[in-house]
Amino acid sequence: MIYKVKRFILIFTLAPITLFSQSLLDKLNKIETDSSKNVMSTFKGTRISIGHSLETRKKNTLELSFMSRYWNVEQETSNSFAADRMCARFGADYGISDNLTLGLGIGTPNGIVDAYLKQRLVHQKTDNSGLPFGVSVMQSATYRTRSIVGIEQRDNFYDKLAFTTQLLIARKFTRNFSFQISPTFIHRTSSNFSEDNHNHFAVGFSPRYKLNNHVSIVSEYYYVANPLTSVKTYGAFALGVNWEVSDLLLQFTMTNNMIFNEEGFITQTVRNFNTRDGNFFFGFNAIYHIQF
Repeated sequence: MIYKVKRFILIFTLAPITLFSQSLLDKLNKIETDSSKNVMSTFKGTRISIGHSLETRKKNTLELSFMSRYWNVEQETSNSFAADRMCARFGADYGISDNLTLGLGIGTPNGIVDAYLKQRLVHQKTDNSGLPFGVSVMQSATYRTRSIVGIEQRDNFYDKLAFTTQLLIARKFTRNFSFQISPTFIHRTSSNFSEDNHNHFAVGFSPRYKLNNHVSIVSEYYYVANPLTSVKTYGAFALGVNWEVSDLLLQFTMTNNMIFNEEGFITQTVRNFNTRDGNFFFGFNAIYHIQF
């Protein structure tokens, strides 16, 4: 009788602990399973080549970037360092959370200072639950310290501002192939010509194909529904290679524009994509990640 009482007390005492431990283990397994459902690395970086991808930086990750363009000018007769002209942008992006990134940058031409916020809204799932694609929203603002000759006349602080809103919708179809569509709205506060709209609607198309674990081919094209009427413009186009080396991402790009911010290269690309001097730009980007 005493043995049965002791056995009952032991079971009564250990049962809640066992049930609690099992419940905790189930919750941990569920968290691990849920987190593994998110499709990773639809694109490798926060930028595909010239434009943004839907990717955000992980929390407490600092991304330092150097972007450059090199090109020849038809009138120039000498190019002492492989190209007649070059421009550059220096940037820093920080992961406030896993789904929110803040970025700042400054560059040439025209002394453009830019800032952006990118929020991840939807993750594509590995088990095809939920939406079959990922979604991020990006809001950027630019301040142009100098005017674009023949296109804009910006005299005061407000006139030098422009804003871009993008919805970045992407799907990773296979381990090697991803594709993004980027509906875009651009507002420019000033224009030199009355016939030009201050608001523009565009859409970007961006495929990516991985050749191996470290190298991928990327491309981008932006169609503008209502382009500038005061000057002939073309759709921004880029074709390039991304090469990942540990925490360093190297991007090599062939494109038809020299401007780094969306408001500029989407609406104000005045050169067609070909190899003629002044129409062809070679781009090189170096992006380094620091995890705090």
